[in-house]
Parts: sequence; C-alpha cells; structure tokens
Amino acid sequence: MQTDEFLESIQKGNLSRINQLLETNPGLANSKSKNGVSALLLALYHGRQDIALVIATKKPMLDIFEASVLGNLQQVKNLIDQEPSLVNSYSPDGFTPVALAAYLGQKDVTQYLLEKGANVNAMAKNATGFTPLTGAIANNHVEISKILVKRGADVNHRYEGGASPLMEASQNGNLELVRFLLENGADPTAKTEDGKTPMSFAKEKNHLEVVEALKRHGGL
Repeated sequence: MQTDEFLESIQKGNLSRINQLLETNPGLANSKSKNGVSALLLALYHGRQDIALVIATKKPMLDIFEASVLGNLQQVKNLIDQEPSLVNSYSPDGFTPVALAAYLGQKDVTQYLLEKGANVNAMAKNATGFTPLTGAIANNHVEISKILVKRGADVNHRYEGGASPLMEASQNGNLELVRFLLENGADPTAKTEDGKTPMSFAKEKNHLEVVEALKRHGGL
C-alpha cells in the first residue's frame, strides 16, 4: 500500500521519495500511523522538519497538534478561537498541544497556549508520563523551560522509572538549566527506581561543572 510506503519513507527520512509519492497522490499528506499519529507529527518525531513542511504544504488545514509543533501561531489562534477546549485536548498518542510545542521548541506557541489556559502540568496519557517541562528539558529548550516553571510547572515531577527534570538536565550537561531548576526548588537528592541521583547522571557523562553545582545544593 502507498500509505505504508509513505509512512516508512518518513521514518527513513527519504525526502525525494516522499516528494514523488505526494506528487502522484497528495492525499497521502493526511495519512496516519496505526496509533493515530499524523504523518506530519511522525516526521517531526523523527527530527525531520523539512519533511514535515513538505507534508504541510499538501494539507488544506492543520490540526491543533500539527500547528503547535510547527510553530504556526496564527493557525493555533484560529483553532483555539473556534474551539477553546482544544487548548487542553490530547493527541492520539497522548500529548497536549502545549507539551508538543514545548518539546519541539516552539516558544511563541507555548506562551500563547499557557495564556489561553493550557494546563502547565498536564501529564501525557501514555507510558512516558511526560509533562510540558520534561519535554522541554529533554531537548534542552532553556527559555521554554523557564517560562513553564514561572507558570507553575512542577520541577519535581517524576516519570519513567522515577526520573526527574533535574536528572534529565544533569545528564544533558545543561548547566544553565541545572542551576535554574535548583534555584526553583528541584530536589538534588531525588532517586530513580534503581537508585540514581542527578549527581549519578552528571558523573556518568563527566559533566564536571554540573557535578559542582549539584554539590553546592546538597546533591549526593
């Protein structure tokens, strides 16, 4: 089936084949994976914004999740104006628009959705347990992480085996985020289910400045 080939080409990052398929069958832009995720979202999940943008040109209308991840603020505004409840809706794979925007670094959209009442601590309805903050930190989006915390994001949210935002930032070696989280109440002694602390993650990756920052705040 062409749909299967199209989705497979997205995952492989085969832009030329995607262009060929869309040329002969523009309707493929509306394809969805077995769990209901749109082709456009799938492309962005695989880090292929170029492919996502090509797919977007073939779609007459983006949904709230697609508009959020692409940073299409005007489209997001139009959709929320028409249906305000979309602000706290969930994508087929269990994420809210603000979580997707934060994860993919769309600052303006993140701010707008929060202003419109998006739940800053909305937890993903899937195995990740992600919140907007954990998604932003996973991709080192410092400014967005700061916006979320200032809006009341839980800096000690626990997800996936007991991980915390501070552990993620420590593992990534993001000193600015580590300091910011610590200054805003993140627990430096929190442990995962298998006993790892933020310090453990920093040491494993040899992030020495992070180790020092954690020590200054009582990290072990």
